[in-house]
Amino acid sequence: MNIGIAQFDPLVGAVEFNTQLLLESLGDCEESGGELIVTPELFLVGYPPDDLIFSPDLMGRVDAALDIIRRATETSSVGIVVGAPWRGPGRRFYNSAFLISDGVIHHRWDKQLLPFYDVFNDPRLFIPGDEAQVVVWRGRRVAALICEDSWADVYPNDYSVNPISQLIHQRPELVVIPTASPFEVDKTYRRHHVLTGVARRLQCPIVMVNQVGAQDGLVYAGSSVVYNSRGDLLWQAPEFGQGCFVASLNASEVSLTVPDRLSQLAQAIETMISGYLHKSGFKKIVIGLSGGIDSAVVASLAVRAIGASNVIGLMMPSDYTSDESKRDAKQLAEALGIHSVDYPISRIYQSYLAELHWAQTDHSLAMENIQSRIRGTIAMAVANESNALVVSTGNKSELSMGYCTLYGDLIGAFAPLADVYKTDVFALANWINGHGGGIPEYTISRSPSAELRPNQTDQESLPPYDLLDTILKMYIDDKRPLSDIIQTVGSPELVNSIIARFHHNEFKRRQAPFGIKVSRVAFGKGRIWPVLAQIQKVSR
Repeated sequence: MNIGIAQFDPLVGAVEFNTQLLLESLGDCEESGGELIVTPELFLVGYPPDDLIFSPDLMGRVDAALDIIRRATETSSVGIVVGAPWRGPGRRFYNSAFLISDGVIHHRWDKQLLPFYDVFNDPRLFIPGDEAQVVVWRGRRVAALICEDSWADVYPNDYSVNPISQLIHQRPELVVIPTASPFEVDKTYRRHHVLTGVARRLQCPIVMVNQVGAQDGLVYAGSSVVYNSRGDLLWQAPEFGQGCFVASLNASEVSLTVPDRLSQLAQAIETMISGYLHKSGFKKIVIGLSGGIDSAVVASLAVRAIGASNVIGLMMPSDYTSDESKRDAKQLAEALGIHSVDYPISRIYQSYLAELHWAQTDHSLAMENIQSRIRGTIAMAVANESNALVVSTGNKSELSMGYCTLYGDLIGAFAPLADVYKTDVFALANWINGHGGGIPEYTISRSPSAELRPNQTDQESLPPYDLLDTILKMYIDDKRPLSDIIQTVGSPELVNSIIARFHHNEFKRRQAPFGIKVSRVAFGKGRIWPVLAQIQKVSR
């Protein structure tokens, strides 16, 4: 049997567009010998729909789309499993997958396991389906496990039912898994291990179809897969590749292909940048070029994603900006081939100090922040004039420590590095230069500095980034207790001060532009923390 893998990038809310995208692949799939097309989870409305699903006219449009798909199969030999919501009681819905062929909707599977962790809050929108069922379709016993349902063995204590166990006694001959599984570095390996186990437990081939592209702060890598009944990988779609691919259940075993970690990171960020612009209707972005590593990495990846002609670089030096920073910012813009504009801020800054009657010889935090906010205002003005979006360049280490300025460098439509620690930013810079990039070497080797006062360096306010990131990763990503972190680092005073500062700056993260999730725990809706929570210190 040949399966059509509809690894597409659906537009959230664009039911008609998504329907047409599916129908356009129907003929190609049939010509390639495909017998059944499988889409990602909730494909017709796009994922995640969030509260859009409560829109008064949405379900009427979904019903109309399902009828259009049903009629399209009247003249096609290809069946379709399409993900879409279905009305439940009241203002609740089922997360469903429909089996359609020969002009008939044969069956509807409803998702049973509704995740409520990380970025997921399915119980807000959906009600769980009943027992998983096998349906006989064209002489073959077919079933569906919708995304989380296929992870039932991984989270046995989180749910009261196990859809995989429900299917065993029904002896399925094919299980399809419509999925919308957000990207995380190294998640491909974990998913492979889980799906291998599902195939072996059910003793039948499985087909997992994941969406691709970017939606808000999430990125989807695709990497759809097909396994035989022994759990051997038969086929894998390209990461971040869009299209309708045809895979055979009779193919020979292949090896799992996963790009290296930095390649994945770069590709995910590029997908975020290009996807956000495409779906928002903008074509250009504005980036402040400081001569530092963060803006260099973002600008380089933006050029790879949307082309140099769509990136505007702003150089906004002050009296504290070093000659080296000015030189590196200019060299970067020239190497990338982007349009750059020089807007010195010294006179504007001095006018602020004069109006506030502040001594120009002082260097307070307030004076530092004024400079950042001046730059933010200029960036927004250029973006408005150019019909472009400002992109924030802050990283996860800085956001964690509040080493950023509200209404200054925190302005922007989105923040590509918001889930990337500073140590990984350095690694990405070297990766970019190893793949044809043009980041000046001094930008990478110099001591990081905001350059908001004379001779300033980040390390005056923060521990060395390798130490800081170790503490933050253990606390945020791994959720380790403070006692474990102190044992690893060896300094209760340092750990307690870092964690206290981390929580003290929760209010900034609430107002920061959203980033792209690449780790297990990203700031935003995947980590909802009280702004005014009280944190207990640990002495050892």
